Amino acid sequence: MSKAGSHSLLVSPGQELTIRKEAWGPTQTRILDESRSSDRRFLLVAMDRREAGVGLLVGSHLTVLTTVESGASGKQGAGGKEVDMQPYYRKVLEVLKGEWRQGDHVVLAGPGNTKMAMDNLVRKDPDLAKAASLVEGFDLSGSDGVRALVKFEGFRKVAGESVLVEVQEAVEEAVKRISRGERRIAYTLPRVAEAAQAGAVEKCVVSDDVFSNNVDENELVRTLNTVEDKGGKVFLCDSSLETGKQVSALGGIVALLRYDLQPR
Repeated sequence: MSKAGSHSLLVSPGQELTIRKEAWGPTQTRILDESRSSDRRFLLVAMDRREAGVGLLVGSHLTVLTTVESGASGKQGAGGKEVDMQPYYRKVLEVLKGEWRQGDHVVLAGPGNTKMAMDNLVRKDPDLAKAASLVEGFDLSGSDGVRALVKFEGFRKVAGESVLVEVQEAVEEAVKRISRGERRIAYTLPRVAEAAQAGAVEKCVVSDDVFSNNVDENELVRTLNTVEDKGGKVFLCDSSLETGKQVSALGGIVALLRYDLQPR
């Protein structure tokens, strides 16, 4: 692949993967090591009577795994008979069981009572029931519902210590500081690099599509290393999520500063 290029690969559990680069730095090693960390995974279900979106959240990266259709268009089927929803619930349960790993947290949400019936089924499973939560007040379903769920306050209470929530809070604070005209903020690589050298960066969020802004890879690596060397925290943000899109709009990188670099 060319520099700053990208490609997708399907890798199954247990399959070996070899990565070769012309120059391999400590940042790349750190990213791979952190991907093996114990950061909690969340299996997300956003469902109603018609469809269920199932997603997997790991760190700050969200993957929509599948959408399961129930085949029910209304409260009753042909001839006024109640539609049998059990096959629908079992399909969703099969997806969850196929993706579940020890330590995963299952989160169920959606409008109406469908999620409650699904919750009852999940709590009968000895594995899934170990960590399952029901989120109330959320009215979306399907793949769009999964993407919206990670921003919902009810989910953020469940996942309060997750990387994603910390990233969301950092970006929200950055947007507030920009809107208020505060100067304890830096965005675009040159400005963040300057702040990093001064030891002013408290938290730095980088969008995973940062290279679409034609940034210099070596300069980015040096900047992120400097941030961490001087006690700051660095987060990689999923550009497919709303939070990631906000970072992308700011040049792909934004930093909260400990102090104003240019005091009045």
